[in-house]
Amino acid sequence: MTTDDRPASSIPPREHPTRERVREWGSTAWRYVGILLAVSMTYTLVVAFSGLVVPLVLAAVVGTLCAPLVARLERHRVPRQVAALGLIAALLVLGFVALFVTVNGVVDEAIEIRAVMSDGVDQIDSWLPDGGFTSDAGALVDEVEDQGRPIFAGAASWATTIFSSAVAFGIGAFLALFMVYYILVDWTTVRGWLARHLGVSEPMGVLIIDDAVSVVRRGFGALTVTSVIITAVIGSAMVLLGLPLVASAVVVTFLMSYVPYLGAIVSGGFVLLIALGSGSTADVWIMLAVVLIAQNIIQTLVGNRLTSDRLKLHPLSSIVSSVTGVAIAGLLGAMLSAPALALGMAVAKRLRDPEMVLGEGVDPPVS
Repeated sequence: MTTDDRPASSIPPREHPTRERVREWGSTAWRYVGILLAVSMTYTLVVAFSGLVVPLVLAAVVGTLCAPLVARLERHRVPRQVAALGLIAALLVLGFVALFVTVNGVVDEAIEIRAVMSDGVDQIDSWLPDGGFTSDAGALVDEVEDQGRPIFAGAASWATTIFSSAVAFGIGAFLALFMVYYILVDWTTVRGWLARHLGVSEPMGVLIIDDAVSVVRRGFGALTVTSVIITAVIGSAMVLLGLPLVASAVVVTFLMSYVPYLGAIVSGGFVLLIALGSGSTADVWIMLAVVLIAQNIIQTLVGNRLTSDRLKLHPLSSIVSSVTGVAIAGLLGAMLSAPALALGMAVAKRLRDPEMVLGEGVDPPVS
């Protein structure tokens, strides 16, 4: 008996097309709801335990960046454990020096910075018609400062945690030191373990990790070199013009160079306000030209020279990732957002093209 010969009562009724479409839409909507809930829960946990998470993320990045140095020292017959301890000690010294320079260049000069910023705002205000845009430059600077604190601290500054921020950061920093040490000493083992737990074959996992590490290392290397060059150019120009707060401008310019696009706007505006508040009109125009040349021409030439096409990001992608990073983890999140985005793109390319040639400077695959 064919289907057409069966009795009408034995043929299952066909569901109405509209009902099928509504059911499909509902299923898709619930999938998106599940994804949003998972992202929200992850974000909440990261924010709540940011005092622990941020140092550990920094430890993973530092360990990944510095592992080749330990391997190079090992090839010169330096025990890997000794090389790792020496490198950690050097990093701690460098960190304390950077903290000292930052405190002396920015924190200790806070009163003078505020006064110069107020003078700069007054200078801009005097150029505008109809009485300008503010009657109290000092109040405007204070308001910007108050609004800027939570931005640079990130969403974590509003979170209520089970630990105080100081205790959480102390515990996180202590764990981060151990994490950096074991990443440096057992990098090959760590990479092999990660490769076996990525949900793909181990050779593919090794290639994915090598790509990710290559992107992070080359990206931070290029950013550091360009930051040093741009900072040197702007700082030298300020010294030649006799402008004050050179150390503060150098620190702000160097740190902001790690934040794509938005960092250039912040650091450039900071330098120009210093010139406005303490220099002549000619100094302002000279510094404007120096900032534009340094952050557009020099940065582009040096960046393109040091990076490959795999590290280039669309400006819109960089801006969105920077804003997202600021919202989650403040200045640190903005610094890590672009490398994280480039890392994700590199992993996606590797999954699409397993035979893609690896970038230079990666470690050999795990045997």
